[in-house]
Amino acid sequence: MPTVLVRYLLVALCLLATAPAATAQELTFEKDSLGQVLQRAARLQKPVFLLLTMSPPPSAAKLSPQEAVRVYGTSLNDPAVVKALQPDFLVVRAFNNTPAGQRLARRYHVSTFPTYLYLHPDGTVLHRSFSNVRDPQRYLADIETFRQKLASPDNLSSLEKRYTQGERSAAFLRQYLQARRSVGATVSPELLDEYVRELPVKAFDQFAEVVFVHEYGPVLNSRAYNAARLNKRLVDSLYTTLPLPRRVAINNAIIANSMQAAIGRRDVQLATQTAGFASASWNSSSDRQRASQAYSRNMLRYYKAVGDTARYLPLLVSYYEQHYMATPADTIRRQRTPKNPFTTPTPYTNLARPDSTMKMVAVSRSGGDVYAMELNNGAWEVYISGTRRTAYLAQAMRWSQRTIDLDPRAGYYDTLAHLLYALRLNAEAEATQQKAVAQAKKEGQPVAAYQEVLRKIKSRTL
Repeated sequence: MPTVLVRYLLVALCLLATAPAATAQELTFEKDSLGQVLQRAARLQKPVFLLLTMSPPPSAAKLSPQEAVRVYGTSLNDPAVVKALQPDFLVVRAFNNTPAGQRLARRYHVSTFPTYLYLHPDGTVLHRSFSNVRDPQRYLADIETFRQKLASPDNLSSLEKRYTQGERSAAFLRQYLQARRSVGATVSPELLDEYVRELPVKAFDQFAEVVFVHEYGPVLNSRAYNAARLNKRLVDSLYTTLPLPRRVAINNAIIANSMQAAIGRRDVQLATQTAGFASASWNSSSDRQRASQAYSRNMLRYYKAVGDTARYLPLLVSYYEQHYMATPADTIRRQRTPKNPFTTPTPYTNLARPDSTMKMVAVSRSGGDVYAMELNNGAWEVYISGTRRTAYLAQAMRWSQRTIDLDPRAGYYDTLAHLLYALRLNAEAEATQQKAVAQAKKEGQPVAAYQEVLRKIKSRTL
């Protein structure tokens, strides 16, 4: 099978202690699972430092700590940082390509690698940061920030206890919401509704309150959403006066949280309303194509999540035929595709479970490359759906062939080989997978996974 990873925002590869320990100053990571470490942390009343990072390439093991800083830009093994972390924390590391790492990424809503989580001895996240930095002062500042939060009587762990004990004043709930958001913890629709329930109606005549509730992404038609939209003048002002990034973040949060609620309830009506809201986000730009794409993408997400294959596959095929295959290849090669501001990922995404079915293939920023990546994802979606309908597989094969025409990469040859195999075109599948192996070598990628697929194609066991 091809390498399948969660589709994350990749800030940078993080190399940490991949080479044999060269000095006593490098971080030493716990060997037990996080659950076992947290049990020990509670017993010892010792905080936990959790690093969630990408697995480094094999070549990284040959780098010295000094070379690691130069190549990967991390100073986490700087002596001052090690001295501040190692004695006072239980230090845990998990890689994104392992089952344990993927479970932790879902548990702590991590979509950026590397991410650093600083945990209270009871397991509550009190501080979070992300990305590699060459300056050790950034890590030292994070450690100091965590220590201040740990010492505070109003840290998230304390607020969690007060909430569990039944405290529900508006002032407390506002503080609790802010504390959860500051560390990327989920804010459930129910919690936001509880906060709004404690407010007088006149509170939503204040612009700051309208903005505050919107920024937590209230679910469409929820108590919080309806209250925050009472004053149309202030809502209009929100969308005309706030900086574009904040407006985009508000719409992203509403869309993602509403769709997550629709999926959880299997509520197709809410899903349709959410897709309509996403589409309407493009009204001011008069970009009908983007509006149509936003609607379809959201409905695809819903149908896939609830396992409605009968609706998912026809919409998937229609979506890619309309928005990708209808454009001539020469036109695609010439254009540069702008980023969609309503789907740009952020360090703390909408806290929904990420999609683990996307094939991760590195791309540059030209229009052809972006189209190829999207088409490859669509073709792979058809394959992993398990369908054996020739019509769907044949269309996906056409998409896959175009990806290679636009941007021949090992991962794209690999997708095409899988589709050819599913169509029982075994000789063509074998030849295509051989090209995937050759291209992987040319790109300097590990070839073992591609070779294993080739072996299975030859033995008819894929």
